[in-house]
Amino acid sequence: MLDFENLDPQVSFFVDEFIDSFITWDMILFFHENPYTVGSSSSIAMSIGRLGADIEPYLEKLSEKGILTREYRPGDGADVIFAYKPQPEFEKMVAEFKRALKDRASRLIIVSKVLQKEARR
Repeated sequence: MLDFENLDPQVSFFVDEFIDSFITWDMILFFHENPYTVGSSSSIAMSIGRLGADIEPYLEKLSEKGILTREYRPGDGADVIFAYKPQPEFEKMVAEFKRALKDRASRLIIVSKVLQKEARR
């Protein structure tokens, strides 16, 4: 049985507030590790091994939360471009999240929390 109380409160808050799916998990870690990435949903999807249509709603959510910027680029392809622009506090939370993932018990608790969120959809 997992003891959810053993998860660092800051990490628990981060997961509750920002990690609503494994797609969001992948995207946040991707942008954290590649902070200068700027791209369309299809180029970002290709980078994380997902389909563009699958990640578009999650890119929008991260934009609404101020983690990504969203810019319309007119032209031949007329595409929306996303860039990682987090606040320093958010970056600290991502670093703590990554640290927690290295601990097996914490990782299992985090995975369980995300699975519960996905099951509620």
